[in-house]
Amino acid sequence: MIDKKEKEYQEFGAFLVDYVRDLNHLSEDGWAVLVEGPRDLRALRKLGFSGELVTVGQFAKQGARSVGAKKVVILTDLDREGAYLASRCVRLLNQFGLKGSLAERRRLKRASRRVFLHVENLVRFAGASFTDHGIETGVGLEQARMGQREDGRSGKT
Repeated sequence: MIDKKEKEYQEFGAFLVDYVRDLNHLSEDGWAVLVEGPRDLRALRKLGFSGELVTVGQFAKQGARSVGAKKVVILTDLDREGAYLASRCVRLLNQFGLKGSLAERRRLKRASRRVFLHVENLVRFAGASFTDHGIETGVGLEQARMGQREDGRSGKT
């Protein structure tokens, strides 16, 4: 029998399959995705996102030149600092004449039900749902449930 927490993880993993597919479709329509840092970037790549990714650091250093698109999905962490960065990025993108969207971040936050806060940890929840769709993450549901990272260490940072 599947316990409640495991069911939540499975449901969230299934959501992630659709979520990454949707991000890829947005990318095909000319959107870039802005994340906080390189670990977030690697996590999205591992989940199968193939579009343009830009980190906040790249954007801070290079401004609009770091973004090849005119529209940007802002996908910062779901904690307080991530919310602050997201609102700041929207303002900066607008100043550069780019469109920033928080819709996908809000969608992820609603779906997560506070299961996680950091984008870099999304791969923990990929497990079976992704392998069912031909995406190999190297992270199983058991690892996600136990809060372990790929290298076997505890997921707490």
